[in-house]
Amino acid sequence: MFSRTMLKCLLIFLFCAYTFSRLNAQTADIDIPGIKVSPEQSEGIPIKSVIIILHKNDKLLLTDSLETEAFYEAFDIRPGSAYRQLVLDLAISTIEKQKDIRSASYEVFSSGRGSPLIIVVHVYFLADGEKKSVDGKKGMFHTGSIKDFPVISETSYSKLMIVLNGGLGLFNDNNALFAKGPEFTKGNPIADDPAANGVRFWGESYAELGLAGIWQLGSSNFYAYGSASALLSARNTNDVYSKGSTVFLDAERMYAGLLAARLGKKKNINIDVSFGRQSFQLNDGFLISKYSGSANAGDRGNVYLNSRTAFEKTAVLRTQFGPLNVDGFFLEPEELIKDKQTNTSYAGGTLAYNDNKSLEAGITYITVPSGTSEYSTPQGKIPKKGMYLFNPKLWAEDIAGTGLFLKSEYAYQSNRNAKMKANAYYVGIGLEMNDWPLKPSLYYRYAYMQGDDSSSENYERFDPVLTGGLGNWVQGINFRKIIGSGNIISHRVELKGYLSESFEVSLDYFFLKADTYSNLGGLAPITNLKAKDFGHEITLQSNYYIGNNFLFLGVISYAIPGSAIVDAFQDGVLNWTTYQAALFMFF
Repeated sequence: MFSRTMLKCLLIFLFCAYTFSRLNAQTADIDIPGIKVSPEQSEGIPIKSVIIILHKNDKLLLTDSLETEAFYEAFDIRPGSAYRQLVLDLAISTIEKQKDIRSASYEVFSSGRGSPLIIVVHVYFLADGEKKSVDGKKGMFHTGSIKDFPVISETSYSKLMIVLNGGLGLFNDNNALFAKGPEFTKGNPIADDPAANGVRFWGESYAELGLAGIWQLGSSNFYAYGSASALLSARNTNDVYSKGSTVFLDAERMYAGLLAARLGKKKNINIDVSFGRQSFQLNDGFLISKYSGSANAGDRGNVYLNSRTAFEKTAVLRTQFGPLNVDGFFLEPEELIKDKQTNTSYAGGTLAYNDNKSLEAGITYITVPSGTSEYSTPQGKIPKKGMYLFNPKLWAEDIAGTGLFLKSEYAYQSNRNAKMKANAYYVGIGLEMNDWPLKPSLYYRYAYMQGDDSSSENYERFDPVLTGGLGNWVQGINFRKIIGSGNIISHRVELKGYLSESFEVSLDYFFLKADTYSNLGGLAPITNLKAKDFGHEITLQSNYYIGNNFLFLGVISYAIPGSAIVDAFQDGVLNWTTYQAALFMFF
């Protein structure tokens, strides 16, 4: 009964939000693919492309290649770098210093939750005879006005602001974990009351408070930046795994960095180095997702809101030479159980090319230099330390001007300390129809993550490293909690539409199979499969951004177990439906 009521509320909200968004929509002469997202929410996600729009004499003009390069020389906004709000803010201040420019601003767009970003820069030129005015210092410290919140102080050389984020979500799962919660969570230390047959309803919330700032060092091209925050998370009652209410407070961001921008004769070299607790993502999360930096279940009380994303330790070096990017990273995720820490770390580097038009190509190397994590094999345990992989990537957009796009990555995985060889890849092809009403897009993706052949002397189950989160690489919101990401063959079909530049609705279908019957490394009931059909899942998802500071997320997902799951039990396996409604705040 409650599920029906929540479904009706979600549909009513979506209708009202759509009506409101259409009433407030502004017609634009230049179509931007994707949905406009909150800048603060996008921290740490890679920048896919930069679009510069010139506003001259009441006309909108896209810059040509020479003008774009001139703007690149003036500030540090290039494809391939990671998005940092403060760096972009100061770059906009650099543009505004130019004598013929009245003002500048930017917007952040994304084609999907957790996907690489499109930065749209708006540059407003002075009209003929108009004199340039300088605003000088801004922010609450200088103006004494709360209207400038969250900016404390802003000049053309520095910015200091308050970090204030939060979220509140209501979640209703019917027959969670296919009504077999106790069996699927056996041995899981946080699962002290796993959901079974029936309804499980609960709420989660969080609040993050801190400071962030960036400063130009004298008149040089060097900038120091950093951020520090604490995050309070809570749950009001039992979630799908854990019993009772909980409140948890801990540090979230705690990082510092140094940016050297516009170096070299052509001013096209940028070097960015940072250390500490921060978010990081590789591509769109196939191997390393922003949402896998930290744990959120158990006592942290945000298993569905996924509020914590900062890695416990990071060292990130990003170097740009025009369209080329050479990056290095060291990451250690924050683990959940303090007395069971594995301290598993990941290090690697990327060489990539991005022409800021239609082509992205690159190769990444990842290895595990330390940690006590292990893989379970038919021959016993082998160490995760020493695992390494090579990951080439090729993405192409708007092929031959048709709206067709291609996304593909491959990963070869081995281990210096054990007999391990595994492969994974995906090939996705889609069509964006930006000239149509609602800008619909259709996408199909085939993904393969190898399973282990128990008769082979090599361990062949692919380790998906740090994939995860509610984004492109959750292969079924419900199924993800049961089958993980290794030993999976998946078919995904997605239909998406943009009801406005701030309102996105998508419908996803997943058909999931196992590659091999041997599933050692999976959950206990499905360690040895009798069939390969995991099942099907259909997900309806909406993202509605209310200005730059609020996001409504609505999710309805229906999962049907296949014979691989049904045959693991004698009876009682039921379809699993989740209803999720969450409101997020970003400042």
